[in-house]
Amino acid sequence: MSLNPNAVIVARRLQKFGHTKGQIAGVLGNFQLESGFNPRVNEGGTVGAPLGEGGFGMGQWTGARQKSLINFAKQKKMDPGDPNLQAEFLVYELSGPEKRAAESLRGAVSPEESARRFLVDYERAGVPKAKQRQEAARQIYGQLGFLDQPQPTITAVASPNTDQRPVTDILSSTLGLQSKPDFDDKKTLADNLKDSFKKSIMEQIIPSLSGFQLPNFLGTLTPF
Repeated sequence: MSLNPNAVIVARRLQKFGHTKGQIAGVLGNFQLESGFNPRVNEGGTVGAPLGEGGFGMGQWTGARQKSLINFAKQKKMDPGDPNLQAEFLVYELSGPEKRAAESLRGAVSPEESARRFLVDYERAGVPKAKQRQEAARQIYGQLGFLDQPQPTITAVASPNTDQRPVTDILSSTLGLQSKPDFDDKKTLADNLKDSFKKSIMEQIIPSLSGFQLPNFLGTLTPF
């Protein structure tokens, strides 16, 4: 069974914050019991916007902390039900108003101890269900192997259809000139390109004039 995508978001954010896999598992074990990783669930099961009563979101933030989550979302111009926003809010709390909980969590080694400390110091749940949280933490711990792998980076690659040749080479091939990589006289190359361009244009225009009677005075004009 794969880990919930929202749990992955929280896990990666906590890893960047410096927590170990065991500590991350403890947090996620709590969130699983609190919300099933649903970032839009209200206490009681209603899914949608925060109702302002009871808990809301993955961490089931309640009361003043729920208001703080909503204000945090407004500052970021994001939806309070966005899992990325809630992962950021979690770290915000652990960095500030819940710093004590972060320090306590950092002292834990096992997933079970991490779950217990996070329950007591951060969640402070009315219905603890400590054993279930610890069991969930242990199970999730076995699914965090992806944290040992570096995140893939995206490298820009030129399209195989993109012509990387110099403009002069492209024009030369288009106008029927031979490519001369060692041709240093740029002025002569430019003149050759200009003459070839004129010749190409004339070859396209003159056939289109076949059958038309040109005015006599045009016969006195000299070509390019």
